[in-house]
Amino acid sequence: MLRRQWLLFVTAGLYLLAFAADPDKAVAAAQTALRTFGSVFLLVVAVMGLVGLVQVWISREMVARLLGREGGLRALVLAAVCGTMLIGPAYILFPLLMSIRTYGARWAVVVTVLAAYAVKVPMIPLEMEFLGWPFSLLRLGLTLATAIPLGLAVEAVMVKEGS
Repeated sequence: MLRRQWLLFVTAGLYLLAFAADPDKAVAAAQTALRTFGSVFLLVVAVMGLVGLVQVWISREMVARLLGREGGLRALVLAAVCGTMLIGPAYILFPLLMSIRTYGARWAVVVTVLAAYAVKVPMIPLEMEFLGWPFSLLRLGLTLATAIPLGLAVEAVMVKEGS
């Protein structure tokens, strides 16, 4: 249990140290944490609901066919396109990506989605407004150009290690 819940134990230990050092600041930190938890709770519940739907409605065979080795380059391009369309905080992606991974998606697909997620197509106009179109287009191009190779590189390491 300690190995699986290490972050919880580390956080609890840090709060104990914080309470010993300055109880008022520790209480303020705990209140901030509770407010943050309250603001993301429904989002996390919704994501877990989506993960459940994916696991029930999408078969392992379909995921393996579309996003596994069988999918080839098409799976990686699909992953890059999907990654650019996603918005919202990254922590909502991790359970969904792990779900499709356990259903047969390649590590390269998971990494490509995460790398392409940095693009966020709906945010490009805003980025161009504040940072300029030359910067935005260069960042967009470099991010997308490296997403698939990065996915393949991580997959090579993961497969080599047996994960």
